[in-house]
Amino acid sequence: MTEFRITHEIHEAHPDIRERLTATTIEAINESSARSAEDAARVLLHKLAEIGVHMSEAACLAAIERIRSGKQLRFEIEEAED
Repeated sequence: MTEFRITHEIHEAHPDIRERLTATTIEAINESSARSAEDAARVLLHKLAEIGVHMSEAACLAAIERIRSGKQLRFEIEEAED
């Protein structure tokens, strides 16, 4: 599975973005623990939007499924593509 990537440009503007993404993801999972993975992904999608991060619903679902299966969620920083 591909890890979730953060562009270098975003990381420079918001150096704590990796921690905020992780905390927001955990918060969304905790709030939606009794819901389906699809519902939890929608909760995550809205929580991320609140901190100014836009991620597809498919990526949110992948994040939820990864954490629920006991795997770690790791955000990597890469250079922005033009």
